[in-house]
Amino acid sequence: MFGMGDAGQVILQLERYLADGREEITEVMARDLIEQLRAKRRPEVTDHVHLVKARRLLVDVLLVRGKAAESIKELKHLHRARKRLEATVRRGDPSLLERLTPASEDHLRAMRASASLGRASAARSALGKAETLRPGQLRGAVEAVELLGDVSGLGKVLNHIAAASGQVVQGEPGTKVVPPTAEDQSVDAVRLIAALDQCGGGTLRENLAMQHQRLVEAEAVSAARLKAAIESLQPVVDYHEYG
Repeated sequence: MFGMGDAGQVILQLERYLADGREEITEVMARDLIEQLRAKRRPEVTDHVHLVKARRLLVDVLLVRGKAAESIKELKHLHRARKRLEATVRRGDPSLLERLTPASEDHLRAMRASASLGRASAARSALGKAETLRPGQLRGAVEAVELLGDVSGLGKVLNHIAAASGQVVQGEPGTKVVPPTAEDQSVDAVRLIAALDQCGGGTLRENLAMQHQRLVEAEAVSAARLKAAIESLQPVVDYHEYG
């Protein structure tokens, strides 16, 4: 429909479209790119890479557009395409495997799609697969509880992952909790505490809340000291008034 040209550049364009809120054109062009890539008789490794990326974009835009049921169908194609890509890379150059987007990210997409449809058991299963592949899926667990609440054992999963994620640390801005095994899965501490509240709170929630409060108070003291130090450097008398 649009003409593929450089598939890599098309994907970058689609990412910009999606970020800018141009969901309809993103969906149409992603579908078109997928069909063109699938039509290649002898796809190269880069074609497999582009196909997986295009399928991820399609799943993402379908979720944004409220088409969770369609995204579930597309996820099946995405999982198969990713496995083919992994097999191809493993045969050619196994060292490149670590440069691929982790499979756990696609299982998190499945969790969001299932949660959007109210399928708690499926959402927990997808979250569990992501956690097994890459421990520390704190943000995904928080999202699941936010979307569904404490059902099908999601609260237990969140508590388990949060307990293994360490303490509250100072972030920019605010405070956060950072899983040592998956730093990109860090979550704002206030958001995590709120999610734990949905699961009945408990000792873990109270400990995190106290850590958060101590950091907030320490930050306030530090800011007050800085303000006082700056004010102490300002002249008491404005000599310009005397010409």
